[in-house]
Formats: sequence, C-alpha cells, structure tokens
Amino acid sequence: MHARRGLAALACAAALAASGRAVAQAGGGQTSGGQAGGGQAGGGQAGQRRVGDLWFDPTQLPSFTGTVERYLLNPQGQTDALLFREGPQIVFPPDMAEHVRGAAPPGRPLTVWGVRARSAPVITMLAFSANADSTPRVVERPYWRQVGRQPQAEAGRIAAAGSVRQPYWSPQGEVVGAVLDDGTVVLLPQGLAASAEGLRDLLKPGAKLAAEGLGSATAAAEGVAAQRALVADRLGESPEALRPLPAPAPSR
Repeated sequence: MHARRGLAALACAAALAASGRAVAQAGGGQTSGGQAGGGQAGGGQAGQRRVGDLWFDPTQLPSFTGTVERYLLNPQGQTDALLFREGPQIVFPPDMAEHVRGAAPPGRPLTVWGVRARSAPVITMLAFSANADSTPRVVERPYWRQVGRQPQAEAGRIAAAGSVRQPYWSPQGEVVGAVLDDGTVVLLPQGLAASAEGLRDLLKPGAKLAAEGLGSATAAAEGVAAQRALVADRLGESPEALRPLPAPAPSR
C-alpha cells in the first residue's frame, strides 16, 4: 500500500472507530483503489449506515473483490466470517451477517473495503457492496476482536474430522485454528499458540485433522449447508489418534 493510501486508510478507520462505526476484515482477492459508491441504496435498517450518511468516504480504503465460497460459523453459533473462493478470509460483526449474506450469497461476488492484516490474508470489513451499481454499506462497530470464539455455557460437545482447507486467522493475522474442507471451523483455546509443539503440522493446508470440543452446529437448510464450529480440547490426525491439548500459556 502506498504511503498516501495507507494514511487515508488509517484516517478512515480512526474516524469509523471514533464515531462508533466499524469495519470488518477482508482478505486478499483483487485489490483496487478507492472508488466512490454509486447507484441506488437498498432499504436501510436501524444501526446500518450508507456511505452518503457519513461526512467521510470509507471507499478511500483499499477494496478487495472476490467470490463468496462460504460463510463461517463461530462456536457460539453466529456467522462472523466468510471465505472468498480466491482464499482470503473476511471478518465482520455477527449482527451484520444477514446484510452481508443478503448482498452476496455463496457463489456471488462481493466487494469489501477494509483493513488487511500485515501477515495474513484476513481483512476486517469496514464497508461492503454487492456490485458497482450498489451503494456501499458501512459496518457500524469494528470487529477487531472476535468475541464469538468462546462457546456458550450450554454448548454441546462436537466432533469433526477432515482435511484442512486453510488456517483460520484472527483479525490481526494470527493462526488461531483451521477451516476444514467442509467449512467446519476448529479453533484453539485462547492463549494456546498454533506454534505449540505438535500443532503446527496439524493446521497446515492439506493436513488430516480430527478434533473434539465444545461448540455449535446448525442443520442443513434450503440453500445452506450444515455448519459446525468448536473450540478444540483434543486434536489429532484421526479420531483414533486424538490427544489432549497442552494448557494455554497463563495470561499476563
């Protein structure tokens, strides 16, 4: 990112945060310069801003365009991320999931304005648009920390197994788990680094991974595949090779 564009991104992000309006993450895909949003705005909802409502233009931020492959569940049963077919992971607050999904169901293109992590293709979404003819919509509250990573107290026990499609990244670009080929999200307990002994190879793309832990699952519905997300307390290369995870490092 050029210096001038980077300063514009920082200024817009700071303005969003200061006014309580935010951006979720998006990663990779095609990157283009800022564009002015055009076309007619769809029906607005309380708590949702259109670009024209703001005194600054969030589309000065870098834009990332890709095709939505799937939406991702968190262990609390909420949707707060998506994957572009091209690979990047986009994160957004759960209360924006319905609007984002409405703009771009799986298989459809989506343009996201946001902040990309320095070390990984994960983007925090600040605004989004279905196409060039749609007015971009602004995310109200920044989603810099994914609060849905901890399962609910009443969460059930879930088992999953498959091949790793790609790592699951925090908004800051840290590997905090993996996404399996079927879209299952397997997260590490908070405080446990993916670099811990025995974990790095399990989370690599293409690796065989089995997991058990607390989380949420949804049944398949019309046009929507079944989804699972869990915080693992046991991992292995297969269900028969599961072993307990090491204790997370104590928080300072």
